[in-house]
Amino acid sequence: MANNKKQADATVQNVDEALSKSEQFVEKNKNIITYCLIGIIVIVAAVWGWNAYSNSQNQKAQEEIWSAQYLFEAGDYQQALEAFEAVIDQYGSTKTGNLAKAYAGLCNKELGNYEEAISLLKKYSGSDAVVAPAVTAAIGDCQVNSETPDYKEAARNFEAAAKASNSAEYTPLYLKKAGLAYEKAGDNASALKAYQAIKDNWRETSVGQSIDKYIVRVQ
Repeated sequence: MANNKKQADATVQNVDEALSKSEQFVEKNKNIITYCLIGIIVIVAAVWGWNAYSNSQNQKAQEEIWSAQYLFEAGDYQQALEAFEAVIDQYGSTKTGNLAKAYAGLCNKELGNYEEAISLLKKYSGSDAVVAPAVTAAIGDCQVNSETPDYKEAARNFEAAAKASNSAEYTPLYLKKAGLAYEKAGDNASALKAYQAIKDNWRETSVGQSIDKYIVRVQ
């Protein structure tokens, strides 16, 4: 019993000492602790405020972009470009502003402004399974059609678009574009690889059903 009492007393003493040290630490560093707490509150408030502001701005951007999309769908690329540029100027940091960069790049591509198109398309950042590969492929289209074409880089972009898309609707098309670009670059071996991938994996698609003649051409 005496030993148990001594152990209990020692435990109580240790707890008291630990609490005393904690109290001393808090008292000694109370200003620092207060400033840290204030800093955390400020950061949390700033993040919350930014998110609220960003969501509000994105909603406004969505209200602005629909008319530009309508012009784009109608084929009025110059007017659409100006409308998308207005969205970018005001709401470029929002999700909708990011999408407007892709649209503006596509407008420039359709207007034959390939360097401007590439610059804008590269500013788009997204992982959408349809839009992101389409943007990458559009960069490849511009590289093929520019005054100083870069066929190999275009082919690599088409292959990247095909891999990212992984769909029967778009992947064979992007692979075919890659093959054609490799042919332009004089790299028949890489062209054959792209065409063969279509035959092996996408044979039942419309592109796949006519791929044999391209394979024969580069063999």
